[in-house]
Amino acid sequence: MTDLGRKNLSDKLNESVTPDSQKTTYDKAKETVTDKLDSFAARNTPDNQKSFSQTVADKAQIGSEDAKEAAGQKQESLSETASGYVEQAKEAIGNAAEYVSGVVSGANEGAKTGAEATKK
Repeated sequence: MTDLGRKNLSDKLNESVTPDSQKTTYDKAKETVTDKLDSFAARNTPDNQKSFSQTVADKAQIGSEDAKEAAGQKQESLSETASGYVEQAKEAIGNAAEYVSGVVSGANEGAKTGAEATKK
């Protein structure tokens, strides 16, 4: 049972199990709009004005939406952290390459100096 003006619970279930490939563009658009309206109603209608089943369904829906949002924020945070590590790794590799280049150049100069000293 759903409350007046709310999305029917069986409709929600059918929409969630029907693959998007089997839905028309109209169905997808209608589903998006009705989901947004129902989500708004779930968050803005006091529980004492809802039936028991609607209250339970709304709590589950809100919990799911909040979890998805938190996961998205964690994903962004992980992505930012990974980018920071990549930048640090690039810098470390650049420093290492510069060090190796300096060592090779120094060894090369030392070899030239040594070779010239033996010629004298």
